[in-house]
Amino acid sequence: MWRKPEDNKPSSPVTEAPAARPEPVRSVAGLTAEVVQPSGGVVTSSLVIKGEIRGREDLYIDGEVQGSIHLVDGRVTVGPHGKISADVDAREIIIRGIVKGSLRARDRVEIGRTGDIRGDITTLRFAIEEGAQIHSKVEITRADDSRNSRAQEKTSATKPVQPLAMKAAGDAAN
Repeated sequence: MWRKPEDNKPSSPVTEAPAARPEPVRSVAGLTAEVVQPSGGVVTSSLVIKGEIRGREDLYIDGEVQGSIHLVDGRVTVGPHGKISADVDAREIIIRGIVKGSLRARDRVEIGRTGDIRGDITTLRFAIEEGAQIHSKVEITRADDSRNSRAQEKTSATKPVQPLAMKAAGDAAN
């Protein structure tokens, strides 16, 4: 009379097929999340910027930049379509595109397999994937070295010269 048994029957596989469709939607949503993820600025593939870029936030570049990039606390990521003719100074630099210019990172530089760099690299840590192209000099600095050199400079600047002069005066008196 109420036909309750038909309502409780499991759905047919054809009806369940649309429920399995969210898999591609998740991958598209994941891709969108990666594009939106940078907290700072984004230079898309259709943009060309000439000049100086300064700031404190992260920057994702998939377009073309000519000039200089200086991000105090930020990360510069050059996407696979990015082309940079600039000196880059940032906390972290990730290269997936083409860069002509020197890189100076306070923390690390990472060159991806599609990355191509032509310019000097100075960093604390360095990572390179197989297939990347590097035509440059790489200088790995140490945090300890920079701290020690600063401490030595302070020590040498504050060393008293007077005891040496008194010893020399004492030697002359004898």
